[in-house]
Amino acid sequence: MRILTVCGAGVGTSLMEKMFTEQILDEEGIDATVDNADITSATPDDYDIVLTTSMFADMLPETKAKVIINDNLMDQDGLKAKLLAAMED
Repeated sequence: MRILTVCGAGVGTSLMEKMFTEQILDEEGIDATVDNADITSATPDDYDIVLTTSMFADMLPETKAKVIINDNLMDQDGLKAKLLAAMED
């Protein structure tokens, strides 16, 4: 499983989401690779899941990856629910 977190510059929101995602995966015992990127260099087709905000979701190129929109960075329970649901599909 490969997961990409995306934001505008690739160093703020996407880095936080990467850390939160890795923490969730560790807690759940799920083996996955998590990378982060800025919107201009993101390559979503190289990943199974892309995690971003609604602001950047529309800017992503069309992709076969599942796109998770998470606008509340502090809601880790919400992120966990969305992430686990996307992994089950």
